[in-house]
Order: sequence, then C-alpha cells, then structure tokens
Amino acid sequence: FNNLMRVHVKAGRTEKVLQVYNQMKRLSCVPDVITYNFLIETHCRDGNREDAIKVLNSMVYKGCEPNVHSFNPIFRCIAKSGDVNAAQRLFARMKELKCQTNTVTYNILMQMFADSKSTDMIIKLKKEMDESEVEPNVNTYKILISMYCKMGHWNNAYKYFREMIEQKYLKPSQQVYQMVLEQLR
Repeated sequence: FNNLMRVHVKAGRTEKVLQVYNQMKRLSCVPDVITYNFLIETHCRDGNREDAIKVLNSMVYKGCEPNVHSFNPIFRCIAKSGDVNAAQRLFARMKELKCQTNTVTYNILMQMFADSKSTDMIIKLKKEMDESEVEPNVNTYKILISMYCKMGHWNNAYKYFREMIEQKYLKPSQQVYQMVLEQLR
C-alpha cells in the first residue's frame, strides 16, 4: 500500500492517496510511519496544515512514533503562511516527542524567522543546531550570511562565511559569494 501511496503522492493525486489509505483501513492494515508521512505530505501539499496536524496527532495517539519526515512538511506548510507562533509550537511538540531534528528542519525554521526579522531566534536555532551536532549545510550559512548582510553586520557575515569554508569545508553557492562581494563594495 505504501508503494501505491508513494506513486500518488509524487503525482499530486490527493484523492487517490486518501482512497488507498481508506482501503487499507477497510482491510484492517495497520498504517506505519511511512503511511502517515504520506498522508501528512499530501495534506501539506494541498496547504491543509490542520489536517496534516490531525494526522500527526492521530499517529501519536495510535502509538506510531513520528520522525523528522513527519514534521518537516508541516514546517514547510507553516512557513508558507509565515506563522512563527505555530512553528514554535510544533517545534516544541517535536522536542516533547523526542523526535530528532535534521538540517532541513533548522533551515526551514531559520528561513522563516529570517523572513520575520527574528534575529534572536535564528541565533538561538544555530546554537541549538551546534549543540545537537546537526551539521549545517550551504543553505544554513546562506540564511545566516544573508541575515547579517541585510543588517549591515559585515563581521558576523564574514565569520560565518569563513566558518562555512574553513571549518565545514562547504563550497558556497554563487548567491552566497555575491552577498559577500556586495558588502565589499
């Protein structure tokens, strides 16, 4: 059933995904985390955050442990609406359930807070990311460098640019180079 759901999710066929899930229930097949994640992803693609959260709550209630792939689509959906309070509540819930975060989780949240000009939250998330030993990627640094460039804080932007290259051995994108070069002009 999960393979069939995967095909429909990738094709964006919400009704088919739900039909397969309902057929599973009729046949007394117990959904697993992958099944629930497909349902969450489907609802999030449709912009239906409330139904995605209902699926998340249902899976937890039924004893199925969510994973990072259960949460990240919901974070993306929340980010589209810019609801930082909802993102904070969901992040707290993720921690409460002892669900591991990943780089994508932090990047979604950091970008959302950057868009809402919540600098303190971005710094807090980066610190937490480091403490949790979640490795940043080029996108993480792009968010940080961009934030500091927009604030006119060249030293901090340059600090993260150097960290990205010298400590993490990441190759900056052209966009990151352009941001840094703009500050030099």
